[in-house]
Amino acid sequence: MVVKEMVCLLMVSLVTSEVPEDSCSRQLNNSQNITVLAPAGAKGEPGAAGPQGLKGDLGDAGPRGAPGKLGPAGPKGERGHRGEPGPVGERGPSGVSPPAPPVVAFSVARTTGVRKTSSDTLVTYDTVITNVGGGFNKETGKFVAGIGGVYFFTFTGKTEYLAKVSYKAHLMKNGQIVVSLHENNGDLIQHNSGSNSAVLQLSPGDQVWVRLGGDGRSFPGTGGHPGNRFLTFSGFLIHAD
Repeated sequence: MVVKEMVCLLMVSLVTSEVPEDSCSRQLNNSQNITVLAPAGAKGEPGAAGPQGLKGDLGDAGPRGAPGKLGPAGPKGERGHRGEPGPVGERGPSGVSPPAPPVVAFSVARTTGVRKTSSDTLVTYDTVITNVGGGFNKETGKFVAGIGGVYFFTFTGKTEYLAKVSYKAHLMKNGQIVVSLHENNGDLIQHNSGSNSAVLQLSPGDQVWVRLGGDGRSFPGTGGHPGNRFLTFSGFLIHAD
């Protein structure tokens, strides 16, 4: 038989025989089929999905993979509540007390007058009230710093009980004027008394003293009262270096 210029090979096989692929089959009687070999027809449309089968058993876990890269930090969370204070710790050993700061202080007075002089005169003091640390030298009238640091100094002066008299006095440091005093009675017969002070930074060995200016000036004595101490010189260490 010729179908569309192709020869179909008619093969007679038993009903129980296998039917080759790409063939067509027609039963002629109760015991025989006629099988025709021919090209397969066009692919049909896919059928509808069948119902979902039963869930299979859980398979074995696979091997653990390599860790991934660290991701970016997330936003900072809100601050939590403050926790309860912890228990008090054990008391530590006693510390070592710092050394006591050095004490340097002096206060001196002069009970006799300084006569008129034509040149500057270093004022000495005959009465030592206090000399803690031994910095004041009674023989020279000078304070010599044994410890470097910050010091306070003060001194006093007084005019004689006469008209037309005056004085100039200076606080000296290593030969240089630091601060000064000046009193002048003018035409009045009277006493004028004054004081001045300064804070100085001293190094060990620095010297401080009081100097009376020249030009015929003088300091009076006690005015007949030995207990009076109008001329004084004092100082003390504020803070050591």
